[in-house]
Amino acid sequence: MRFALCLFAFAACAPTKTAQRQPDEDTGCASDEHWVTFDDQEPFAIVDDTQAPAPITVTMPVASTALISWQRSIGDVGMPAGDVPHDGPSCNMCCPQWNTGSLATLHLPPVSGDIFDLQFRLDAQTDMSYRVLTTLQEWQSPPGLVDSWRGHTVALKIYRMGLLLNDLKSGPFVASMPTTFSVP
Repeated sequence: MRFALCLFAFAACAPTKTAQRQPDEDTGCASDEHWVTFDDQEPFAIVDDTQAPAPITVTMPVASTALISWQRSIGDVGMPAGDVPHDGPSCNMCCPQWNTGSLATLHLPPVSGDIFDLQFRLDAQTDMSYRVLTTLQEWQSPPGLVDSWRGHTVALKIYRMGLLLNDLKSGPFVASMPTTFSVP
């Protein structure tokens, strides 16, 4: 009986975990393992405008798509293709399914480098309208997504998390304010 009471008391005091929605896209070397890591770590995100991805640039090169790019942090430009090794003769822990856009969840070998979690919300809603995990520092929306955003204000938060063989190395970092833009 005492054991059951102790177990009940421990369960009542344990922090509750709220799972976020599954990403709509995994690009670069991002995978389903990173989704779990982000969901575990984002409640403890460090709000730090010097370490968070910035500045975030949104352009609409074609009427129905958006191109979003960012720096690794305010003081580190990084690279558009990110810092996770994905090919080349000296690449030891590469991701063989590296891609610049995918609507499928991938299962890849462990990666080391920065992973970004792009979370889009419409009109200050609490629920995400779209989510992307990527190792890249730019993302282009799939056809038709921007059309569903027309007439809305879009708020974008980008989290950056450093990994070493898929284990948390640093972060996640997020800016104090989301980037917002309107789609006419």
